[in-house]
Amino acid sequence: MITKFTENSFDYYRSETDEKPVAHIGFSLLDNSQTYLVEHTWVDESVRGTGLAGKITKDFLARLDKSSKKVIPICPYTKKFFENHFEYQYLLKDEN
Repeated sequence: MITKFTENSFDYYRSETDEKPVAHIGFSLLDNSQTYLVEHTWVDESVRGTGLAGKITKDFLARLDKSSKKVIPICPYTKKFFENHFEYQYLLKDEN
């Protein structure tokens, strides 16, 4: 997979020539770009059920971890991901 990280999305493409991603995480930046508000996760129908949503989420979080950024998940998939993967809890933005 080819990844592309922009100011408001993280995308997976099958190849460099593809125009449409096969998986996508959309977000907004808060706190002077220190916090990612994850708004939605999408996976193309052709690859649903293959674990790609989990893979793109893990890759996205690994990228944030390297930069010491935090996450506020409002996307239902991402919320559930954090509930099921306690090892990533430290990336959640403390909302106190």
